[in-house]
Amino acid sequence: MHSEDPTEFRLIERRALRWLLVLYGLFILYGTFIPFRFNDDPAFLQLQWQGVFTPPFNQGRKTFSLLDVAANFLLFVPLGFLWVGSAFRRLSAAGFFGALLQAGLCGLLLSLAVELGQVYSPGRTPSILDVAFNAAGAAFGGALGIVIFTGLRGALGKNLLFVICWRPARVLLAMLAVAPVADAFYPFHLTLDVSTAWSNLKRAQWMPFLAGTHRYWLDLVVEKVFVYAAMAHLVILGFRQSYRTGGAGGALGFCFALGFAVEAGKLLFVGRVPNAENFLLAVCGALFGVMVVTPLSETHFCRRHGRRILLILALALMIYAQLSPFDWLVSLAELPQRWQRVEWLPLAAYYGADPQSALFDLGKKIFIAGPFGLLVAARRHALSGKPGRNQALFFGLAIGLILEACQRGLRSRTPSITDVLLFGAASWTGATLFSQRLRLMKSQTRSSNR
Repeated sequence: MHSEDPTEFRLIERRALRWLLVLYGLFILYGTFIPFRFNDDPAFLQLQWQGVFTPPFNQGRKTFSLLDVAANFLLFVPLGFLWVGSAFRRLSAAGFFGALLQAGLCGLLLSLAVELGQVYSPGRTPSILDVAFNAAGAAFGGALGIVIFTGLRGALGKNLLFVICWRPARVLLAMLAVAPVADAFYPFHLTLDVSTAWSNLKRAQWMPFLAGTHRYWLDLVVEKVFVYAAMAHLVILGFRQSYRTGGAGGALGFCFALGFAVEAGKLLFVGRVPNAENFLLAVCGALFGVMVVTPLSETHFCRRHGRRILLILALALMIYAQLSPFDWLVSLAELPQRWQRVEWLPLAAYYGADPQSALFDLGKKIFIAGPFGLLVAARRHALSGKPGRNQALFFGLAIGLILEACQRGLRSRTPSITDVLLFGAASWTGATLFSQRLRLMKSQTRSSNR
């Protein structure tokens, strides 16, 4: 029997969501005003005010960008979701549409404040259309929050808690499967146009390795072979946690199907070409996971030092992700010039970047550093019984600082304080997730013993 979500955990959950709501609101304010240049010249303000009320269509031609509209909508979806989650008990009494209205109003007020502030910001374009789509995004996020948090009180929540506590391999597998999908379909220009699909099919690379690898070979090994090997191992663990047989066959079948689906799915995305090399590397990765990784994990050495080995692998992944392709400078005389390229203002690189590429890069760094923080917390808990969140934060910041300092010696890398902060935040988040899972497991165990 799965127990109800305990009162203690609901209180912790609400507090965590409130903190996330505050932090995300500050993130929106920071991201919309960077690099914090302001101008109160009357002529400039008058020109800015004229842009606020620019109609979306002028003489039958649209005056806005669909990408900007989508970015404004998506930016406020988490705000509405966190708003509902942080005050779910009160908002659920207002009903679905009442909660949706309150989430939309929260987004509307914050967006109005942002757009009014952008009137004084050179390089920014305030628009009432942005306000409308920000509010719509917050309302949509609020609707998602009502549906999800309502479900978490019923059968959905019970099953989700059971999987998180007692079937973690499934959670890790789902998270890891995102990596090849996101890498294959980015920048996610989905199309249902038959001519685009046919053009992608004609340009498909059917013969692997005819002219060498289509990308840096070490990237392919890490992103294809190692990732699919890890997924194959997690599938086998999932079978064993469920006391089922056939894990090896299931692992190979899952990885083969996912590798094929990813390459075939490229036909539906603009500029993405199916490549037989990727599928072949996925097959090699799955076989490596079944025939090498899983047997190694069952040895006495790996069982005894499992957390330490995983921590070393997570650290190695962080190092590789930040220093690849290892194009070091050949002369020390170039170092002073590299120092001038350091980005000291947090998120400065994202300011001038395309919103989609900035979000993808942000998610990639969190995806890389988060497991490291989780493993630091797991090792700390095993040694002292403490969650180790502060320790994970310290190590994340320290490693990020060291790696960014090393990037001064790389031609293709730009050292940035943003990455240091992201590594620290992601490590802390991973440690927090580990701590929350421990709380859930203890609550579930106490409830089942009553």
